[in-house]
Amino acid sequence: MDSPGLKNIKKMYEKLNYFDQYGGSLILFIIISIIIFIIISYCFAMVNAQPIIEDWPNQRCKPNILPFAGFITHPDGTSAFDYTQENFNYCIQNILSSITGTAVSPLTFITNALSAIVDQIKNSLQGIRAMFDKIRTSMAAVSKEIMGRLINLMIPLQQIIISFKDLVGKIQGVMTAGLFTLLGSYYTLKSLLGAIAQFIVIILIGLAVTIAILWIVPFTWGTAATMTAVFIAIAIPFAIILSFMAEVFDLTGYKIPKIKCFDKNTLIVMDDGSSKKISEIKIGELLQNNNEVTAVIKVEAKGSIMYYLEGIFVSDSHIVNYKNEWMPVYKHPDSIKVAYYNEQYLYCLNTTNKTIMINNIIFTDWDEIYEKDIQEIKSNKYFKINELSEIHGKLDGGFKGSTPIKIINGKYREIQNIIVGDILGNGEKVYGIVKINGKNIKDQFKFILGDNLVFEGGPNLVICDKKFPENSTLEFNKNKKYKLDDNHNKLYHLLTDTTTFYICDTKFHDYNAAIDFLLEKNRLKFLSMKYV
Repeated sequence: MDSPGLKNIKKMYEKLNYFDQYGGSLILFIIISIIIFIIISYCFAMVNAQPIIEDWPNQRCKPNILPFAGFITHPDGTSAFDYTQENFNYCIQNILSSITGTAVSPLTFITNALSAIVDQIKNSLQGIRAMFDKIRTSMAAVSKEIMGRLINLMIPLQQIIISFKDLVGKIQGVMTAGLFTLLGSYYTLKSLLGAIAQFIVIILIGLAVTIAILWIVPFTWGTAATMTAVFIAIAIPFAIILSFMAEVFDLTGYKIPKIKCFDKNTLIVMDDGSSKKISEIKIGELLQNNNEVTAVIKVEAKGSIMYYLEGIFVSDSHIVNYKNEWMPVYKHPDSIKVAYYNEQYLYCLNTTNKTIMINNIIFTDWDEIYEKDIQEIKSNKYFKINELSEIHGKLDGGFKGSTPIKIINGKYREIQNIIVGDILGNGEKVYGIVKINGKNIKDQFKFILGDNLVFEGGPNLVICDKKFPENSTLEFNKNKKYKLDDNHNKLYHLLTDTTTFYICDTKFHDYNAAIDFLLEKNRLKFLSMKYV
């Protein structure tokens, strides 16, 4: 009886197949056969090398020749192994090409058939295109003929329109030239009459001094009496004529514009109930009734006529409300003219409500606008104004603090450092400085006037220079102004005795023009200053 181990061995050998038992011998036989075939082929090839070389095109791809092609023959400069590989590739390609040509002949037939169909479709499409081209050419010829006839009609009409436009332009030019010629003549006559009046006044003053001297000496009283009679005979008619000329031609001579300000110690009630001197109030602070200060103005007091009204020292021309009627302070029945006033500076404010309440008396702010003026500003053509507070935000002016201003010595000073009394580069005297709250002016811009003038500021800066067609930066197009991303908290402006000043070589109106330019009663005056 077999042991378990022997049984296992028998079971293992019972499952062996032919290749398990003789596979190694079979592989060894195949390898030996290949080696013998190679040796025999090599010997055959080498023995018959010359006949093979002579019939090389027909012999090179035979199986018994392929492995030894490089040993039988090879070109100069090519090794036996390289030429064997090259010959092998050549033979494989020839064999595959002959086989592939036969294999893909059905596909070639199908491809040729499809190509023929595509050619037919292409020819049909070309025919359709030719038809459309003929239609298009015919339509183009018809359109060209129609357009030619229209052009023949339009050219004379265009010439008529151009001639009419030219005529209108010439009429406009003649009328404009005539208007400004008349305006220039008016100012020339005004200047001439003013000079004559001034000359006569000087003569009368000299005559009056002479008469006074003659009256001092007793023995010349007769001459003095005679000259006095002559003086009165001349002076009275001249005074009447001068009064008439002053009324008609405004021959009062140039003066600093009316100053509308308060004494520095004027107390104003703030929104929190406290009181503060007007000279100490800052931009952005709130007066009573939530009335925000949009600008503070400091001006020279010299030459101002001051009045005392219920504890308030105020200049004569400032507008006050009395029994719902607006009037200058000097017309107020309770105002008293101050005989002597020696303060150096006066102060005023601009506010969102356009009024200032002091001791329960309502005054206008610096701009001095009320009722009719406010309605006119609200209906201006530049911006839609709904609230009083928007007048400051949309129509105020002012330059950034670092804007350079030329002063009398030829040097430049930043506008924020200009002080009252400075003389500017063209002889203008600064009688007032203005600090403006820039936080509530959302639209601040960089303005570009040519290559030499770039400046930044509020939306409404009034230009007094005929080099530019615009009268205010409100009229600038988008190519001349760019909105600032970072607005200036403070803006600055000036008040001068000429009402103008220069930045670089461009002339601007002073601060008063920002609002006055929007009022028709002042607009013509500004335009005449610009162009005459």
